[in-house]
Amino acid sequence: MELIGRVLWWSDKNENGIIIDPTGNEFYFDRSVLKLKPKQKVERKQVVVFEYNSRIKDCLCACNVQIPSASKKTTIEKDFNRQAIISL
Repeated sequence: MELIGRVLWWSDKNENGIIIDPTGNEFYFDRSVLKLKPKQKVERKQVVVFEYNSRIKDCLCACNVQIPSASKKTTIEKDFNRQAIISL
């Protein structure tokens, strides 16, 4: 199942970071699970789509992390904000 989230932080040096979903869950991710297109770069506060890796039991981990295309970014940002408000 595809989830949406926002990059809470990203380390260029260590190539890892945290994604937060609209309900506040934090998912670890690193370079190995990124599906970037040429010239795409991970940045703080950026909206992303990802899957939850349920095989790892010790913490929440994201996999298949993707940065949405420019045409889908606005829609995904609105979905993230709507879900965040609903979860309050």
